[in-house]
Amino acid sequence: MSSQQTNDSPRTGRCLCGDVYYVFTGAPLRSTVCHCTTCRRRTGSLFSAHLWFEPAQVAFNGDLSSYDFITDGGRNVSTHFCGRCGTTLWFEAEVTPGLKALCAGTLDNPNEWTRPGRELFCMNKPDFLELDIAESHDTQPF
Repeated sequence: MSSQQTNDSPRTGRCLCGDVYYVFTGAPLRSTVCHCTTCRRRTGSLFSAHLWFEPAQVAFNGDLSSYDFITDGGRNVSTHFCGRCGTTLWFEAEVTPGLKALCAGTLDNPNEWTRPGRELFCMNKPDFLELDIAESHDTQPF
């Protein structure tokens, strides 16, 4: 996090076209990187990076669309994205009730990304990809 801001300073993020933006305050409850099939397909990338917040910590502005689906593990997920450009900004998962997972790639300042504390579904991680994360799991430990 930038040395010029405290955890109480508002920070921002947005979609690719800028139609949807958000403001968040406080420290995330956790930060994760996930290699599950669902996250890879949801993001179009090799993994997904998230910051987890209480809903009261985040405010969204703009036209959000959503898509609800069931993961390979049988759990409900609701992903929320810009109705114009399709950028996924956050999602909610049955496994983490009451929390919003902001997609770290949408932060206006990537230096506000909190070092991931947990890496999930490493059994799906490409062999060439090396990440220095303290806690790694082959699946999801919770």
